[in-house]
Amino acid sequence: MRIYHSIQEFSAHNPILTIGMFDGVHAGHREILAHLESEKNAYQGESVLLTFWPHPRVFFGKAEGFKMLTSLDEKLELLEQTGLDACLVLPFSDEFANLSPEAYITQIIHEGIGARKVIVGYDHKYGKNGSGTFELMQQFAQKLDFELEQIDAYSIESKTISSTKIRQALSLGDVTTANSYLSYTYFIGGTIIAGAQIGRTLGFPTANLQLNFEQKMLPADGVYACYTLVNGEKHASVVNIGTNPTIQKELLLTIEIHLLDFQGDLYGEQVRVQFVSRLRDEQQFHSREALQKAIKNDIATARTVL
Repeated sequence: MRIYHSIQEFSAHNPILTIGMFDGVHAGHREILAHLESEKNAYQGESVLLTFWPHPRVFFGKAEGFKMLTSLDEKLELLEQTGLDACLVLPFSDEFANLSPEAYITQIIHEGIGARKVIVGYDHKYGKNGSGTFELMQQFAQKLDFELEQIDAYSIESKTISSTKIRQALSLGDVTTANSYLSYTYFIGGTIIAGAQIGRTLGFPTANLQLNFEQKMLPADGVYACYTLVNGEKHASVVNIGTNPTIQKELLLTIEIHLLDFQGDLYGEQVRVQFVSRLRDEQQFHSREALQKAIKNDIATARTVL
């Protein structure tokens, strides 16, 4: 997949274009991209996604408490796996945000990209204040001679999929639903840093994860059965997200990973954690012994799940 960061450098043959933030590259996004791939053959063209960075909510300063499913690098990695030919990542700037819908269609889609066909989702908005409609784009498609198609909402078990609904599921710790909507296992990535080494004193050494992307969405506090990827190797793990209230006096959020049957030093390593199943809520235990017993149970359950 070729990646472009400006209209000036962009190049594609008979672009079959779709547009959107595509946060998470979920099953609904993949349905659109799969349709793009089938259509490009009919036009002897290339499949192209026009996306943006940063997220408009971040740009407009409305990002307090807002988290994303993927960083830009993660999104591009997931997009490459779909077989997309090219991705144009435009900076979401004042200039871009203030483009009228008419200028957006004319300058970006027609003159800049030269789209042969545009395929958009059912809820696609564009132009200043998101005021552009599908009906307006239809008028311009006829005038500027490009094809236009709208894709219906994609659903699983009659539930429409969206990045917002996936965030909602994760906020409840429901990684099973989130994974079904994503069509892959939700993951976070980061660097292993030194922690308080409390787990070691309990007999269950843990690695503390510092996120690479501060706006990354974390599942709700709790204990999860996960896979942790270290140097390309997959390790069964139990992961605790929370404040460790039984031990810590200062309630600081930590992401602690206990890799099952692992020996070695992980400090400074880049790892990826894939969330398979939620085991339980984080709890405050009346003693260290009760905590140790719960961790043993978590490990036994994780072995069964994984």
